[in-house]
Amino acid sequence: MIVALALAFSSGAQAMEPTRHVQFDVQVLMPGVGGDTIDLSRFERSGFIAPGQYRLELFVNGKWRGTQDIEYRGSQALGAQPCYDVGFLQRAGLDVQRSARYAAEQGRVPLGDNPVCEELAQFVPGVLVKTDLGEQRLYLTVPTYYLRSELADNYVDPSYWDSGITSGRLNYNANANTVESRGNRYTRAYAGLNAGLNVGAWRLRHVGSLTWGSGGAGADYQRGQTYLSTDIPAWRSQLRIGETSTNGDYFDAVSFRGVNVSSDERMLPRSLRNYAPVIRGTATTNASVSVYQRGFLIYEVTVPPGPFAIDSLQAAGYGGDLEVKVVEANGEERRFIVPFATGVELLRPGTTRYSISAGRAMSSVNRSSGQNIFEGVIRRGLSNMVTGYAGLAASDYYGSAMGGLALNTSLGAFGGDVTVASANLPDSGTISGSSYRIAYSKNLPNSGTNFSLAAYRYSTSGYVGFNEAIALRDAGRGRHYGDLGRPRNRFDLNISQNLGPSGGTVYANGSATQYWKRSGNAASYSMGYSNRWRDVSYSLSVQRTQSLLPGSSVYAAGREKSTLLAFNISIPLGRSARAPVMNTFVSRDSRAGTDVTTGVGGTLDQAGDLSYSLSASRDTRGGNNSANGNLDYRASVANLGVSVSRGTGYRQGTLRANGSVLAHQGGLTFAPMMGETVGLLYAPDAEDARVGYGQSRIDSRGYGLISSLSPYQINTVELNPGDMSDDVELMNSSRTVAPRAGAVVLLSYPTRRARPVLIDSTRPDGTTLPFGAEVFDIASGEPIGGVGQGSRIVMRAAQDQGSIRVEWGSKPEQQCQIDYELPQRAKGVKQDGFDTLQQTCHPVPVQARPMTPLARR
Repeated sequence: MIVALALAFSSGAQAMEPTRHVQFDVQVLMPGVGGDTIDLSRFERSGFIAPGQYRLELFVNGKWRGTQDIEYRGSQALGAQPCYDVGFLQRAGLDVQRSARYAAEQGRVPLGDNPVCEELAQFVPGVLVKTDLGEQRLYLTVPTYYLRSELADNYVDPSYWDSGITSGRLNYNANANTVESRGNRYTRAYAGLNAGLNVGAWRLRHVGSLTWGSGGAGADYQRGQTYLSTDIPAWRSQLRIGETSTNGDYFDAVSFRGVNVSSDERMLPRSLRNYAPVIRGTATTNASVSVYQRGFLIYEVTVPPGPFAIDSLQAAGYGGDLEVKVVEANGEERRFIVPFATGVELLRPGTTRYSISAGRAMSSVNRSSGQNIFEGVIRRGLSNMVTGYAGLAASDYYGSAMGGLALNTSLGAFGGDVTVASANLPDSGTISGSSYRIAYSKNLPNSGTNFSLAAYRYSTSGYVGFNEAIALRDAGRGRHYGDLGRPRNRFDLNISQNLGPSGGTVYANGSATQYWKRSGNAASYSMGYSNRWRDVSYSLSVQRTQSLLPGSSVYAAGREKSTLLAFNISIPLGRSARAPVMNTFVSRDSRAGTDVTTGVGGTLDQAGDLSYSLSASRDTRGGNNSANGNLDYRASVANLGVSVSRGTGYRQGTLRANGSVLAHQGGLTFAPMMGETVGLLYAPDAEDARVGYGQSRIDSRGYGLISSLSPYQINTVELNPGDMSDDVELMNSSRTVAPRAGAVVLLSYPTRRARPVLIDSTRPDGTTLPFGAEVFDIASGEPIGGVGQGSRIVMRAAQDQGSIRVEWGSKPEQQCQIDYELPQRAKGVKQDGFDTLQQTCHPVPVQARPMTPLARR
């Protein structure tokens, strides 16, 4: 209670309302034994703010709108009020035209460039203004009618977007895997790297992967992309220069070296504003899962036995089917394709999206292709029902044009487009063809069904896609376009159904492709059901794949089929949150037989940072047994893990680590994996304070990382004192920022090192100190605490020894002084709890009286 009272006394919060006088009943504050009470006359007038200029965070209807320098004019006696101009209204997101009309109707001159120090309600009716100097905030409550429409949608004005600080960054995802089988040992190591440099509003990025294999395989570094990017706020667009790729929405995704300018929906309000697929599969052992896109390795991870889901792909946002390779611990390998093409996309009327790319094509085989390319795509919302889109794609020997419509109907969303193409190919001359696409999607909220269907049909054998034409030209003579496995019909289907609160969820998806001059098709189908009964969760799935085997040509005759059935059930072995969970997984592969895996997993610490899993498996076809173990640790600087497996005829061990390093003016800061846009927190002396409720903490130099922020949106970042030393006080535990994409924004949290102290004190005659009296540091004159119940002083001492003054009025007899000396503490050791003292509060000599707030009156 005393802490709350002390905070109330020192608060600078003032409402911009007419000054009113309030009479306090001082008897409720429990006078001391001598009958003394504290002087509350200075709190009897509310709304007082001294004239001057204040830097305040602006909040409009509870939403942050940036930081502004606000001038307050008035008198020291009566207080001051803020001054406004038209720029303030614009930055706050108010509708300037409606405000001007209202002012004119009232016979007033609308706000202009010169500040006006009058009530804001004279220009915006119904507005409420409140200044909180303690939190350094200015609050506006504005009727919705006087807000710009986008303000109701969490939109942030571009003038408040933060470009961040100069910094270097590195994300790494590394693992090393050793397998011993039949007397042979093979070791493979992988490190996925995502490095970057930020200077001002520019971002330099490089993506690559390093692999190493024993047995003469050696090391190989594969470059992914290297590019320079920045945003163009006026166009709501991103500019990218260097190695990148086209987005693959309407033409083939093509890697190229050049320039791309494209719309960025994140800069828009949510109401005017896309997708990376989740890769689902099943592993029968500790398996390595590799993901390829357009021939590049973009992700690799080791997964335990059972179902897995990869939902954090960063490179997949630009489209292009994903090839997934699963390598089991015993060497068994499976591959499947995850389709990735955006579905039916409707836009609001009058809104536009575009993308323009130009440069020289690259391929996974030859990164220095000499072909010049161009691609341009535009989409435009024509009405509530119709969105039109069109595009051009061209290279030195290829040209293609596309046009289509997306329709919003009561039956669902339909889309259709036509693409015509002409290519000049070696050994084939000029060939032409066309492609037709139809797409459909429907969400049934009442039934919980989400249904999407896309069918591609290539109507002529002469149609060649953008990427295919480039590949054939690069291959040179001796390759006829007929050798290329060119799709003739492609069919994609995705359905998911929620069966109610206790009915679970069922899904089905599939993809089938037929090729010209080939019999049969390549297909992948899967169905699944999942549910929960009390604390028990279970799932059932079936996956059917049919692959085309490579032969003498790119796609020769031959097919390989497999069916995988899987059942998984998880049962907690206890009711506590840390209780271990038993998991049983049964799978049957038409080629490899049946595998049964049973195991247990859980956490080993209270925070859940150290987790484990143990399992045993049996292959019923071969009679092979195996045992698996995993241990993972989520440290504040990285994620670490180790896996071991032993089976019939093989042994396997894996080490893995992923995390990030940020280089900045204050040094190096380590953290778990960073996202695109991050925050660097600086809180001196606040070691071990937790960043929000994640795993990142403030380090010994006062720095910490929040790994992911939403660009162009309001982000509030909290610093949780948690395990930091008790002698450090956070002066502000919350910061708000709207970063630009890719930025590293600096968030400063002022701290004060002061030891928490309890002093049981009385005056020389034994009378107690008045409850609620204020405590001031004599050296600085600053308030540092107050008197609580039982004549106990609660305060924070910045020095190990010093003098404090207790005041409950401005008269000499309403003050006393204590000289204190705290016990010595070892440097570098955290303080846990309060220091306690017993001291007498002596009268203050008149000549030693400082000008504290009460004495000034």
